[in-house]
Amino acid sequence: MAEKDLRKEPGRWSDEGGVFILPDEWRLSYMVSCGELSPFFRALKEEGKLMGTRCPSCDSIYCPPRSWCHDCYEDTEWVEMSGKGELIAFTKGYFATSDLVDEVPFYQGGVRLEGARYPIVCRIKLDDEKNLRPGIPMRVEFKPPEERLGRVTDYYFVLDG
Repeated sequence: MAEKDLRKEPGRWSDEGGVFILPDEWRLSYMVSCGELSPFFRALKEEGKLMGTRCPSCDSIYCPPRSWCHDCYEDTEWVEMSGKGELIAFTKGYFATSDLVDEVPFYQGGVRLEGARYPIVCRIKLDDEKNLRPGIPMRVEFKPPEERLGRVTDYYFVLDG
């Protein structure tokens, strides 16, 4: 029996959020090289650590990591991040098109880690959304070692305190 071709199904209005949804299907398998940022993903998977990079010239710290400083153009060095920071902004997502999101609805936000120059965009897990607001302290948590895959879904942030 042939599989149903979702691309031939009509679009429809969603009951949640009032958006128009177009059915589609992508079947694509491929390998991705993490290149110079491989230590970031390896540390997630093998050590349950969040790594950043530091410029040896101006001491700027980047997490997400950068292979070179945006001001000095110097190659950066790897540093372990404390995993603590401050929520800068957040949103609640009701739809997902990627295997990177295993629960809908979900929260995603920008957390500026201690010492970091820019916020890192990340998943946020919490029990009560009323507690979520910009400026609140956050801390990183990791999936158990046997569940980590070396992907950005290996970690998430929770309220700190």
